[in-house]
Amino acid sequence: MSLKVMYIAGWGRSGTTIVDNILNSYDGVFSTGELFYLWSRGLIEERKCGCGQVFTRCELWATVLDAAFGAHRPDPERVSRLQREAIRVRHTPGLTGPDTTPEAEEYRQLTHRLYHAIAEVTGARLIVDSSKVPSAAALLPGMPGIEPYLLHMIRDPRAVTHSWMRANQADRMKSAVTHQEAPAASTMHWLVRNALAERLAGAYEGRYRLLRYEDFVAAPRETIEGLLAFAGMDTAGGPFTDDTTVRLDANHTIAGNPGRFRTGEVALRADDRWRDEQSAGPRLTATALALPLLHRYGYRTRTSRPNRPARLS
Repeated sequence: MSLKVMYIAGWGRSGTTIVDNILNSYDGVFSTGELFYLWSRGLIEERKCGCGQVFTRCELWATVLDAAFGAHRPDPERVSRLQREAIRVRHTPGLTGPDTTPEAEEYRQLTHRLYHAIAEVTGARLIVDSSKVPSAAALLPGMPGIEPYLLHMIRDPRAVTHSWMRANQADRMKSAVTHQEAPAASTMHWLVRNALAERLAGAYEGRYRLLRYEDFVAAPRETIEGLLAFAGMDTAGGPFTDDTTVRLDANHTIAGNPGRFRTGEVALRADDRWRDEQSAGPRLTATALALPLLHRYGYRTRTSRPNRPARLS
């Protein structure tokens, strides 16, 4: 029986963390968070696991790594170097075919062993990997014994830009580890990541789903249960207490925004503060740069009216 893996692709600040955490709260589902960063942010930088422990002290991940590699764990520095040299975003088109470099194939095998070890340790029938890196998503369909699903999440690029700017200000106040994403840089990442994620749809052979953040928050329970049904999973006994309120379980996610540490009851509603708070400069920059894909995903150039639903299947 194949192991189901749902890979979430797209650009950061698009609602991936909350969707990831909700899915994790269903029976038979385990969310890894951003598994791509296990080696750098988890093992090298020793950031915190979603459970609150420093990653290298998390018993669950220690058990997973033992199950995957035994006494012969890969050197995190070497795996990080493999990622930088062979699994960069710009390599995505070349990783979708049957022939890849030896370095890319080595990384595919490492990740394959991790997925199966996670299932062995947690008992999960569906693993959710919210790494968002399209080049890593390109390797998933070539893994034996894996039934791959691609969830492509997008959000209005003006909202994404505002979220990055607001998060950076808050993180600096808390002295948190972060990086700067100016409006132009954020929007260019938005363009590239979404174009590549859409290009990967064919490799997933009917297991690709596009989800806008705006559509998710308009109907959270219906959307999440639709995603689980799409992956052939049972939705009985889920964490929703009503159509828009969810009770989040603790998780063991790697990396991601600080929202991954949130547990307990959460009322889900659209975060539209950007419409009132965003200044003209960042908004115009994001709008102008995103034009090639803005209308394709159902977003209006002018933001005074609600965005229409996307027409992409």
